[in-house]
Amino acid sequence: MASNNEFGRCKEENKRQSFFKILQRADLSSENMRALPHDFVRSFSDNELSGNMKIKAKWGSSWEIELAKNPRFFFLEKSGWQKFVRDNGLGDNEFATFTHERDMSFALNIFKQDGKEILKAPQSSAFLASSSRVKTEQREEGIHSDVKEEDVVVSSEMSQPVPTRAESNGGRSYKRKLFESGKKKAEESHKTKKTKKPLFSVGRDNNAGTSSSTSSELTIVITKAYLTHLGIKRPFARVHMPDVNKVFKIHHEDMEKSWNVTYLSSKRDPESNVERNPCFSAGWSRLAKEYPIVIGDTCKLTHIKLDEMLLAVSKPTQ
Repeated sequence: MASNNEFGRCKEENKRQSFFKILQRADLSSENMRALPHDFVRSFSDNELSGNMKIKAKWGSSWEIELAKNPRFFFLEKSGWQKFVRDNGLGDNEFATFTHERDMSFALNIFKQDGKEILKAPQSSAFLASSSRVKTEQREEGIHSDVKEEDVVVSSEMSQPVPTRAESNGGRSYKRKLFESGKKKAEESHKTKKTKKPLFSVGRDNNAGTSSSTSSELTIVITKAYLTHLGIKRPFARVHMPDVNKVFKIHHEDMEKSWNVTYLSSKRDPESNVERNPCFSAGWSRLAKEYPIVIGDTCKLTHIKLDEMLLAVSKPTQ
């Protein structure tokens, strides 16, 4: 009887085991981030680890992710993990715990940086990116602040608007008048404003030559120092890179692999009054190792989106 009680107690302890992850954006998709702790895995049979891991949140959403194994450890399959991360808008140093309940089913708890637990479904990263893109486009187009969002008609059929009752009676709708008035004010305001440097410049300059300062392409020959961080030429950074620190997604030239790499913008030291050189920092050394990149290689970085670049690497000619 005592033996049975001991067995039941061990089984219950195994059931409630847990592990945690700190979800940093620059390392979100790496195998290390997706790995299951070694001591945690030892409590499960090979049969249990040959299936899928089911993660269930407090608000009812769930994700089933396939488990994979390399010679060193078990880890969560990449596409399933990335969907879990996107659906929950993760990557801002959240603290997530995964508590085993039964049959490889895990209860999920997520805490923000301030320690507050997330108790309802967060907005996905795809929604946040879409919202951010709309705001950026509105800023670039100079939409006038006097025009309310509800008064602006955005439609693929705007060139052929459907007449309202007021228009069909020979008049013009109130909303249409507001839209035309707001559009005219926005155009006049945009013309009189002094041209500002955009957050990014994705397209190529019509007068661009081979200089990286006038092109959205940056070419750099790799030295030993550039294997740990990649310095960005200041003329290029002033025109094409953001004024604030930002995480970029850098794609392999065949688009089959990508890395999250933190860009550090130029910053002047208040004591020495010396301006720091901009560079790709956290995540770059892992990229260089996995691409791989070696001393003497020529790297060409090209903007493909506001915060995404394509990296092509060529070897030195013999």
